[in-house]
Amino acid sequence: MNKIIKNDLFNLIATALELPNGSIDDNSSGDNVDAWDSLGHLSILVLLDKRVDGKASKISDLAVATSVKKISKILIDEGMM
Repeated sequence: MNKIIKNDLFNLIATALELPNGSIDDNSSGDNVDAWDSLGHLSILVLLDKRVDGKASKISDLAVATSVKKISKILIDEGMM
């Protein structure tokens, strides 16, 4: 598994939320991105899990991480970023 770089994470989240690349940044979250609702978050988790070969589904903290900053921190702590 290759580590995720931050720009890849931005693009992955944008893709999951059906937004154009470049529309997600470090400050994006469920509070300020309309498409980041519960279904959008599930889409993010599914794409992220595919990207890291099924390892994301084993990280329960990702289920409640509703911001790029929180997701990034978890991935860094898990050695995936």
